Amino acid sequence: PLAGDCEPDDQRQPPDRQPAAEDPRPEQRMTSLVEIRDLKVEAKTDSGRRIEIIRGVSLEIAPGEIVALIGESGSGKTTIALTLMGYAREGCRISGGSVVVDGQDMVTLPERERASIRGTKVSYVPQSAAAAFNPAHRIIDQVIEITRIHKLMSEAEARARAIELFRAMSLPEPETIGERYPHQVSGGQLQRLAAVMALIGDPSVVIFDEPTTALDVTTQIEVLRAFKSAMRKGDIAGVYVSHDLAVVAQIADRIIVLKGGEIQESGTTREILEAPQHAYTKELLGAFRAHARASTPEGQGDAAPLIEIDHLGSGYGPKDAAGRPAIIAVEDVQLRLLPGRNLGIIGESGCGKSTLARTIAGILPAFSGGIRFEGRALTPDIRQRSKDDLRRLQIVFQYADTALNPASTIEDILARPLTFYYGMKGQKRDDRINALLDMVRLPRALRHRQPAELSGG
Repeated sequence: PLAGDCEPDDQRQPPDRQPAAEDPRPEQRMTSLVEIRDLKVEAKTDSGRRIEIIRGVSLEIAPGEIVALIGESGSGKTTIALTLMGYAREGCRISGGSVVVDGQDMVTLPERERASIRGTKVSYVPQSAAAAFNPAHRIIDQVIEITRIHKLMSEAEARARAIELFRAMSLPEPETIGERYPHQVSGGQLQRLAAVMALIGDPSVVIFDEPTTALDVTTQIEVLRAFKSAMRKGDIAGVYVSHDLAVVAQIADRIIVLKGGEIQESGTTREILEAPQHAYTKELLGAFRAHARASTPEGQGDAAPLIEIDHLGSGYGPKDAAGRPAIIAVEDVQLRLLPGRNLGIIGESGCGKSTLARTIAGILPAFSGGIRFEGRALTPDIRQRSKDDLRRLQIVFQYADTALNPASTIEDILARPLTFYYGMKGQKRDDRINALLDMVRLPRALRHRQPAELSGG
């Protein structure tokens, strides 16, 4: 779900009176599927003051072309992409410029007409697929819903089209995966299903909002290839929002580099990756280079393990007489983790990585094996663990937006564990909240906002 409808500024000049930006590709002016001209978006600060967060951005996208918007968190990537649907985040408004999609300005169109375009001419693949699916409905019913809303095809045709797209996205058991519920597939599989939901209406433009964040490298390559193939076949234009240059290199035809709501540099993918001109682009590319860590910290080789996993097994569904669940996700896993060490668990989508993490945390109780923490056996079920065990063994979930209460402020969300575990209140708790925000380099003013008012990063 998106944060809220945009509020076009009725007092601004009409689009034909706006100063036009120089067209970077004049030969494609008449054939562009998307034309954004001098786009400006304002946001209201916590003090009520309005500031410009998108500052005169102009770009074009031709049919079948995929343009990547890259930049640091909060640079305006998603804000620009959402204007293609006539949306702005809650507390924001489009205050200038035009956003023309297939000849129609999404800024000036009445809301009823914008609604008829969403899902047919323009569709959206969200960063968090978990937030896009209703946990109470089967996947297939949600994937084909857009075809019912816009009366695009019969239900039988929609189901057949969905299965065809399931295959194109390299999903397992394409004939039956749609009969599952969202919690019965992996995070990577759910992300691909969200892409199917966006493509089933045969749109002209697709917005990809970091959709491969949850995918393993092998699956990511397959899915990106499927994305690009589907776009080429349908002559579909794409806007790909990402901070991952490895992904961008595989899918984008052109790259636009953003910082502070302004374009720093634009060019073909090869030009940006091999010969960047702007200092900020060079900084991004420098940060992209990975460096291996030292393999063994000094003095830790003989330390007692912090966590020991012994022949651990877990799964989903009804259990048989022996206590084994119908679907085995993880079995006979053994590992040791020393204090101060970081252990990476990798593998393809659906191999059991997240299931193992949830089992160690006690969210999904193990049916076999054991977990030892500082030499003590931990009960498999989180509901039977002590408050101190809960405090000391924490989990950071795959999707931040579904892990944070949308009705609470950041201050309330951070205050709750401080009160629960430490009994903190008053100034001491406020100081600790500020220190936590400082630690992750977030402005302290964000404590008064709700999760939907923050960027994905």
